[in-house]
Amino acid sequence: MDRVEGAEDLVDALMKAVDGTYINVDPSSGDEDGPVATDRGDEGTKNKKKKKKKPKSKSKKSAATGVKPNEGRIPDETPAPPAETPEETARWEKDSVKGVPTMNLPAWGLLSDRTKDTLNIFRTPNCKTLELSTPRLKLRQVEVGDLTGIRRIKTEPIVQKTQLYGSPGISDIKENFLNRYIRSRDEFIFAITAIDPSAFKVQEPGSVRISNRIHNAEGYLGNIALSLTYPPDAPSFLPEKGQIYTQPTFQEFGKYKIEGKMFYEIHPQLWGQGIMSEAFEEVLRFGMEELGCDSIASDPTIGNDASIHLCTKNGLAFSHETNNVYNKPQLFHRITREEWWKRNRPGKEISDRWGGKEVCRWCMNFRLSPPNIRCKYCDWAKYCSRECQKADWLRAGGHQSECDPKT
Repeated sequence: MDRVEGAEDLVDALMKAVDGTYINVDPSSGDEDGPVATDRGDEGTKNKKKKKKKPKSKSKKSAATGVKPNEGRIPDETPAPPAETPEETARWEKDSVKGVPTMNLPAWGLLSDRTKDTLNIFRTPNCKTLELSTPRLKLRQVEVGDLTGIRRIKTEPIVQKTQLYGSPGISDIKENFLNRYIRSRDEFIFAITAIDPSAFKVQEPGSVRISNRIHNAEGYLGNIALSLTYPPDAPSFLPEKGQIYTQPTFQEFGKYKIEGKMFYEIHPQLWGQGIMSEAFEEVLRFGMEELGCDSIASDPTIGNDASIHLCTKNGLAFSHETNNVYNKPQLFHRITREEWWKRNRPGKEISDRWGGKEVCRWCMNFRLSPPNIRCKYCDWAKYCSRECQKADWLRAGGHQSECDPKT
């Protein structure tokens, strides 16, 4: 999720190929996440005469260019924290001496109140700061408290029609989804939340199960993610012993054809308001403009017309059809870095904002200023904060076990 929280021994996902959740939506409606909200149509009718000419000219312009340039942008680098006082340095270094006990975070330990303090050590403040934003949404890191929101979506029969994993039980949701969303190291998994919940209409529940219904657009509304896939011959892009960690470059991702695969879902009472369309566009931008994926793909199931339209609307072209492990046909759609850049940044050369930059080896948050905290025993372990240094030092198999004293 931010590719970071946790460590190499964190639990891998059992279900990597997760599809979108949109069903039976007419793609001509322009909304990719469900039926069109009724109040949107009323607003258009009210001002029909007044706006008759303007929309016409805009539509002609859109038809000529084919796309609306992506409005997201790369944020400024977060500045370094203020320098420590000698007293603060001494206090932190007490926790970073050789021989202090290390600890693991077992799969179920993540979800237990008795290990909450341990979880807070490993999920440092800077592990949680990588966020994306759109005009109406904040895409933040998934939290343990999002379990109820995840359950409402995963166990809803309407959603399950396009899910690949049937009807998971609560234990499956805890272990295979919440665990994965919080602790994944090669995926960027974002919880979709509303900046202003009142801006969204919560539709009548209809056939949605009583236990899965929502009454407002507060908190966790769904998720959207970018999972990185590495060919067998690709090197590790994770921190390695003896090396200062740097953010992988566009050139490296291109050389080994590193692809991002998108998956996403949202609560059905919020379909039809363009929420997923807004989130999809921003995560696609993030993957291309900041991570530098060589290509990005999505693989909606056959018949999932709204999700297919979401792909084609953003320039992902049909690539191939394949049956997944559940023997369900999936339609792969894909866009390359060059195609995205030409489409969304016309006239601009591809530029790598973060590649090659020194990055904290624990949180790996490349938007932060270069790490200025060093291990006192070696020259190559650098961190953006003392919390990140402590997490890597106390993790079983972490830096304490691999550190070589300076010579």
